[in-house]
Parts: sequence; C-alpha cells; structure tokens
Amino acid sequence: MNDITIIYYSSNREKSEFEARIRDNILKVSGDLPIISVTQKPINFGKNIVVGDVGASGFNMFRQVQIALQEAKTRFVLSAEADCLYPPDYFTFVPERDNLCYRNKNLYVMPQHRPYFWKKEEGATHAQIVGREFYLKTLDKLFAGAPKWSVEEKNFPKERTHKKQQDVFWPNEIELYETKNPVVQVKTSQSMRHYTHSDRTARHQLPYWGKGREFRKRYYDIGYRH
Repeated sequence: MNDITIIYYSSNREKSEFEARIRDNILKVSGDLPIISVTQKPINFGKNIVVGDVGASGFNMFRQVQIALQEAKTRFVLSAEADCLYPPDYFTFVPERDNLCYRNKNLYVMPQHRPYFWKKEEGATHAQIVGREFYLKTLDKLFAGAPKWSVEEKNFPKERTHKKQQDVFWPNEIELYETKNPVVQVKTSQSMRHYTHSDRTARHQLPYWGKGREFRKRYYDIGYRH
C-alpha cells in the first residue's frame, strides 16, 4: 500500500457542497494513502496544485492528470474524480504489473434527478489504478506538440496517428478487475459529459451504498422527479 498515491482532479464545476462530500468520503475510506489533487480552484485536499480556470474538457482533465503524475513519487496512482463515490475496497487493490492500466468493472451511475442506479459499461477512467511511470510516458507521448490547455478538445488528446481515439490506452494495455462493492458516479447538470453508456435497468439498491433515495439525499441532496 506504500506504493500507491491517490490522484484527484477536478475542474470544480460541480456544486461545492457535493464535491466536498465526495472528498470527505475519500478521506473516510482510503486509509493513509497520500493524495495529490490538481484542481482549477484551491481546495484543502492532500497536496493541492491549482492550475487556474483553464476550462472543462477531456484534454484539460488529462493535463491535470499529467501534472499529478509528475508530482507523485509512488509506483502506482489511483484515480479519484469529483463526481464519484468510492467504497473502501477500491483503495486496497494492488496490481501485479506497473505497465498496464487496471480498471474496476464494478461500476454504477446515478442519472440526473433520479433516485436509482444504472449498471455502467465495464472500465472507466474514474475507477482505475495505473503504474505512474507508464501512465506518465503515455500522456507525455500523446501531448507531444500539443497546446498546454484546450477546451476545444472535448474528449481526449490526439492519438499516435493524430486521429481521435476513445482512450489514452490501447486495448491490450487495459486489464479489468472487480471490487466487491461498486464505484458510483453521480451525473449532474454540471458534469462535463451528461450522458453515459449503461444498462438502463433501474436498480434501487446497491451493496454497501444502500437505497438510491437515501444515497441521493446523503451525497447530493437535491430534488428529483419520480
């Protein structure tokens, strides 16, 4: 566990109270893992690096990740995002290899204004652990010759052939694993991407997190439609 740093990155577009609850949950369940946060507004969360209001985009998100990777010193980095709730066992998985991206496949999403959960497609950037040097080399290569910041690139950096790709890692660089309890992403009107690929079957209760209605009140606390 001494080989892992949590990297938290945010454009600070979510409601401040909601993001604070996300961070409080991370502190509650992550043990003594070090935290590096790279944000667009100052926050009190681990070692905080503020990049200023550079705008929300996938491109800028990965620039913030790159900065966190440069600052971290551990063998692995564990991703944490500002709209996700993580269970304790998310912070205890240790990969076998440091040249792969390990993504948790036990993912759910709470859609906007709804008190239930959808099962999310397997694998996402918000629930992964990666070898720090491997991740940094990947981003350094993708960003070669690119501007420092860009809000025009809504998805990801340009790939090696300079065509848009859906991921910074190739399929053979990704390994799936599964935690006992799910990671839950909460979709809001402030999120960069309002939609997600998921199974639209409503689940009103999840292991560890409990009932969707109570979950929403506890972590987001806004009105919703039935």
